[in-house]
Amino acid sequence: MQDQPAVTLTDLVPYQSVPDKFPHLYSRKSWQWAVKQRQHNGLAKAFRKVGKQLFVNTQVLAECIDSQLAD
Repeated sequence: MQDQPAVTLTDLVPYQSVPDKFPHLYSRKSWQWAVKQRQHNGLAKAFRKVGKQLFVNTQVLAECIDSQLAD
């Protein structure tokens, strides 16, 4: 069994903030599409729902993007 690294609050950002925080990775339109297709594009494990709010763990998002490049 793998030990998962501890998640800090600084790793969690509202999903709407990702294009603003990382404009070199996603435009607003491409990010909206990636969020809608997250179950199919390998990004689902980066998302966490807290109450009614959807957040992205930026550390896990980077790992997901990195694993996509390795394939």
